[in-house]
Order: sequence, then structure tokens, then C-alpha cells
Amino acid sequence: MLGLITKDHRKLFWLLAGLAGMLIVLLSGPFADLSVQGQRVLAILTFAVIVWISEAISYPLSAIAIIVFIILFLGFAPAGGAGAGLLGTGKAIPLALSGFTNSGWVLVAAGLFLAAIILETGLEKRMALTILKVVGMKTNNLILGMIVAMFVFAIFMPSATARAATLTPIALGLIEALKVNRHGGVAKGLLLSIALSSSLSGIGVLSGVAQNPLTVSFIEKVTGKGVTWLEWFIYSQPFAIALAIVAYFLITRMIKFEFQEVPGGKEIVSKELQDLGPMTRPEKKVLFILMATIVFWATEAIHKLDANTVSIIAVMVLLSPVIGVTDWRSVAKKVDLGTMLLFGSGISLGELLLKTGAATWMAKNSLGAIGVTTMSPLFIMISISIALVVIRLAFSSSTSATAALIPTILGFLLSATSPNLPIAGMTLVSSYILLFACILPVNSPQTMIPYGTGIFESKDMIRLALPLTVIGVLLWLLFYVTYWRWLGIV
Repeated sequence: MLGLITKDHRKLFWLLAGLAGMLIVLLSGPFADLSVQGQRVLAILTFAVIVWISEAISYPLSAIAIIVFIILFLGFAPAGGAGAGLLGTGKAIPLALSGFTNSGWVLVAAGLFLAAIILETGLEKRMALTILKVVGMKTNNLILGMIVAMFVFAIFMPSATARAATLTPIALGLIEALKVNRHGGVAKGLLLSIALSSSLSGIGVLSGVAQNPLTVSFIEKVTGKGVTWLEWFIYSQPFAIALAIVAYFLITRMIKFEFQEVPGGKEIVSKELQDLGPMTRPEKKVLFILMATIVFWATEAIHKLDANTVSIIAVMVLLSPVIGVTDWRSVAKKVDLGTMLLFGSGISLGELLLKTGAATWMAKNSLGAIGVTTMSPLFIMISISIALVVIRLAFSSSTSATAALIPTILGFLLSATSPNLPIAGMTLVSSYILLFACILPVNSPQTMIPYGTGIFESKDMIRLALPLTVIGVLLWLLFYVTYWRWLGIV
């Protein structure tokens, strides 16, 4: 009987569960201290979380559904209270699409185009092979090379999924060329280093993953405080590097390698680079423009051009005739429009959670109900870290997790009784947990790419990711009471 339950049946069940959950919240009696609009946004969030966790429908389709539900539910909700007239669907459309005019969405969209342009020229393969050649062919150095490459790519390639998709074939090519056992320790180490560092590398760079601009946009909406590219780098990169060091030691100590140095590896990498030939004109152009982009990102305080504007200009230049390196038609095929849809709808939903008071209401009736809001800032952060690690297990995307959880954290901190809480800084550093607490391969798309090779199993990743998460939380708390406090952000 159980054999008759197919994957499609399970997806249909969870889709119906999401719709049912939404209707239950929607049709329940008025919630105390929550507006009609807030209750309806909460109903949409219920649907979104269920379909995001279960993957009952694709992320792009869930994004479209969220937009439609916002338009319908808020359009037929009172405009300013129980006695007011209806808002109207025409006025609800800008609310549903507000995420697509958000500065965070602009940075992610531009980042996806930059990543696609890099992949179009093949510059990423030359960079990865050069790093491997520099670090050498000792097994431990190969693992280090993969992690270093991932961190370097985080600056040049603003997409964790693109980084994983770039390095995975290179690792497979090395395994094949070196005739390494696909199920041996070396092969597992290479692919697991990609799986773990793909997320960690995004912590230290504002443009490194989609969730970072999303977090900043929510913080700015509530506190009015923005975060520049350089500020994010200063706050986050030391912590990201510390986590990468932990990951390196876990991989090299907990996996038994067949040999300590790859026989013939140096020659193979040199041949791969030789086969690529000298750096092409498009590669040189991309490298120059990317370096200039990074310089402009880091010097925002001087020229006053924000990171979003700089990114748009970089994309325009790279796609322009004569001075550019490719055309729109070629790049558009490589850009993940689904991620752009999910990101935009997620921002819209998050902003409405904050605007309608639904985020604060959730916080008061969850962590606030057990007295966490009355604790000291340190114990508040400990509670948040534990809650995020546990809840993160349910999500298969850090972007969807951020859209659902960061507004709740902001609402929770707003409702806390401790005076003068540094809400912006506490929320910012809390977002890091959503990236390093990826214990299962299904917890993020970027880890699914190396996992899809079949070289390592879920248990192999859990064996490394679980201690990494535990140590990561302890490191996070250490940074909270030292480095971040010294910087004055918490």
C-alpha cells in the first residue's frame, strides 16, 4: 500500500496541507493585538513555510503564489482598521511587488548576472586551477585549495550555487584524471569541502549569497541603518575564515585519506592550465572590471555610489558592445530567474510581516511567551542561536529561511524589554547562523550539487556538519562577546 504513495502524491499532500494551514489562519477568529492585514499576511507565511520546507511546489511557483495571495488577501482587507473600506487589489499590487524595487533585490539580480558572465568566459576554471597549482598536490592542500577557491570566488562570483556548480566539475575532473577511488577518502574530502565551504564562503561578503542583502534590507526597513559592502566584510569575514579553518581541520582529521600526496597531480593541473591556453581578451576584461567593481564596493564612503548601483554599472559595461564580453541573449540563459522571483517575493512578504506587525506578534507569542524577551542581551542571543539552528533544519534554502525568520527576529528584538538593544547588529550576526547551520545536504541548493555526484552520502556530511555547527555556535558566541562588541555593533 505504501508503495502506491508516489513522490507526486506526497507533493500534492503537502500542497493541500499548505493551503489548509493558510485557510485555518485566515478564517480563524480575530487574533488579539493583530490587525486583519497582519493576520492575512501570517496566513500567507504559513502557506509559504509549508511549501518551502516540503518542496511541494517549485520555488518560482511558490513566489508567484505568494504574490497572488498578497494581492487578493490584502486587496480585500480593511485599508486601515476594522471600520475602514477595503484596500483594493489595485493598491495591493505595489505591496506584493515591493520586494522587486528593494535595493537588496537589485544587488542579488546584478550578482546573478555577474556570475553568469564569469561562467560565460570560463575565467572561473582558470582561477580554480591556478589556486590548486599554488597550494600544491598534498591531499590536505587540495582540500585547502578547494576552500580557498570558494572564498575567492565569493568575492568575484555572487552566487553560492554558481560557486558549487563551478568547483564540483573541477573536483570530478581531478578525481577522474588522477584515477582516485570515487568512494575513497580523497574523493569524499574534495566534494565535502565544496559542500561545506559553499555556504561558509558567503558569510563574509555582502554580495556572496542572496540572503545577505535580504537581511540588510529588513534591518534598514526597521532601524533605518544600512550596511555597506566594506562594513559587512569587516564584520563578517573574520568569522567566516574562523569557520573555514574549523571545516578544514574537521575534514582533514575525520576523513582517512588513501595517500598524503596525489601522484602526478601537479602535472595534471599544469596540463589543464596549459590546455586552456593564454588568458583570452574577454577573460582579461572580466577580471579587470570585476577588480574595479570590488574596489568601488569597498570605497563607497568616498564616492557615495552604493553597492547596488556599482553592480548594475558593472553588468551594463560587461554586456555593452565593444567594451563588453558577451551579449544579453547568451547570459540570460544562464541566469536563475527562479531565484530572482523567490527573492523578490520573499522581501515583499518579509516587509509586510514587519509593516503589519505580524512579525512582532509572532515573536511575542513564541519566544516572548516563555520569557526570553526579559533576559539579558547575551541570553537572548543564546536563545536565538539555538532556535535558528533547530528551525534551519526544516528549510532547504537559506533565502527562504531568511525571508521567514529574520523579520521574526526583528519583531522579537523590538518586543524585548532590555533597554537600548543594538537591534541592527544583533539581527545581522544572527543571519550568519542560517548559513553555517546546514547539517543536511537538502538544507541548501549549493550542497545538493556536490551531493548529487554520489561520492558522499548524507551520513558523511552529517558527521562533519554537526560538529561544525556546534563549534560554529560556540565561535559565534565568542565573537559576540569579543570582536563584534569591540566593533560596537552588538
